[in-house]
Amino acid sequence: MILSLNTNSLSSLVQNSLASSTAGLNTAIERLTTGYKINHAKDNAAGYSIATQYSSKLSSYSVAQDNTAMGLDLLTTASDSLSLITSHLQRMRDLAEQAANGTYGKDSLQAIQAEFNQRTAEIDRLMSTTEYNGVKLFKESGSNFIHDVESLSYDEAVAQGYTIISSADDFQKMRDDLDGKFILMSDIDLSGEVWECIGDLNNPFTGEFNGNGYTISNLLFDDGTQNYSGFFGRVYGADISNVGFENANVTGMMYTGILAGYNYSSSVYNCYVTGVVEGLNDTGALIGYNTNDASIDSCYSMADVTGSGYRIGGLVGFNTVRSAIDYSFAQTDISGNLNVGGLVGQNTSATVTNSFSEGKVSGNSQAGGFTGFNENGTINSCYWNTESSQMNTGIAQGTASGVTGSTAAEIEELKINNLLPGYNILLQEEDTEIEFQVGIHSDDSSRITIDTEFNMRLSALNVSTSEAARKALAKLDNMLSIVSAKQTEYGAAYNRLESALDTIGVSIDNLTSSRSTLQDADIAEVSSDYIKNQILQQASATLLATVNQTPSIALQLL
Repeated sequence: MILSLNTNSLSSLVQNSLASSTAGLNTAIERLTTGYKINHAKDNAAGYSIATQYSSKLSSYSVAQDNTAMGLDLLTTASDSLSLITSHLQRMRDLAEQAANGTYGKDSLQAIQAEFNQRTAEIDRLMSTTEYNGVKLFKESGSNFIHDVESLSYDEAVAQGYTIISSADDFQKMRDDLDGKFILMSDIDLSGEVWECIGDLNNPFTGEFNGNGYTISNLLFDDGTQNYSGFFGRVYGADISNVGFENANVTGMMYTGILAGYNYSSSVYNCYVTGVVEGLNDTGALIGYNTNDASIDSCYSMADVTGSGYRIGGLVGFNTVRSAIDYSFAQTDISGNLNVGGLVGQNTSATVTNSFSEGKVSGNSQAGGFTGFNENGTINSCYWNTESSQMNTGIAQGTASGVTGSTAAEIEELKINNLLPGYNILLQEEDTEIEFQVGIHSDDSSRITIDTEFNMRLSALNVSTSEAARKALAKLDNMLSIVSAKQTEYGAAYNRLESALDTIGVSIDNLTSSRSTLQDADIAEVSSDYIKNQILQQASATLLATVNQTPSIALQLL
């Protein structure tokens, strides 16, 4: 070796060794501190990329795990509510069985009906309010009649000359002023009220009644000997709009309907009814008798109708003398004797357009899915989806005379979205599906879907007579089977979500293990490296001091 003052190769060697051991020691300290052998992309570029992907998937799986757990909670909420509904239905069936016995007088039957109505109302409340985290759990499918009502405020109504109706007692104002101008300012419950029809044959209602977008519930009128029966007995040249009648129970003789028994030259717009109606002749869910340029526009019925005589309809019993029904529908079960129709019992010299009917129709003669008898009337752009005991092969009518418009085949092809083109009242399908995201991908394999469609027409139940109670038994059995079927769906979906939760757990375990193998530090190995590099560092530091003294030997030669 050359003895040199300028170059100390041994010192350079020891310095490199010291730098290397120090770097190794720093790496070991970092790995011991973090527990990872890959802390930066420079540690292992490919491994760092793979580990990052694993971490991203694990994070997503964690969210999917939470999603699935929330889905289980949602189904538990729905199932518990269905259990409550089932208990109410079972009690209602007991009440119907009790009322069907025939040993109870009118007052007792009304008491039974009162409890029946309260349980119906509670089921309706559960159906409409059961939700999870803002998601409504029970949704009705099928056609929904949607029409926005710009409700007037109290001050606006008073300024326009309306008399305010805010309670059941206020309806007396209408009886006292049959040509007045009235408006609802709240929903009104008529439970417990003995209803007196507003207007009759000699003194009809001739004024204006604006429901203002509110509803009247639990209307009860039960007098099978009275003609002109309904909320209004008879209306003449009146204007009625924007009101709904829910869970109504109206029984009359001739000219019977929930809204009005007899409509002469009056306009009825944007109204609906649910419940039950019974009468003899000219009985309809909305209006019994519609005549002399009377108009019904944008109205619907979901009330069951029973008539022992003739002209029985799901919306109107008798539509006649230039009267018109437009943009309206009925989803009802109707039974009668003669001229029984899903929408109109008999249509004579009158018009029905842009309307449809659904449900079951039964009659002894001239019963049709849409109208039982059409005489010199116009039926145009209408369709039906009804079951009828007396269906004519040419058109869904018992007797087709003077019909214009679509043929039977064309009508069957009509779709709801083509029925009302460009009109602000729509018939549309509500999205009844809830999708649970239980995976980390965007395809169907990462989703579980459940349909929350749940249709129960409770308002059509009536136990105020023994005969009606016997009919209610079959309907309650059907509703119990509907609830049971929905419970089964929820149970199956719950099982799927539990399986998905287990699968997510397995995926998390496997990914965690794979990431650990790739990224986690072997503490025993790193500890060994730490001690080794620590010793090398200390040795290098000691030797560096020695080799730095080597050039001083050259001074002894001088």
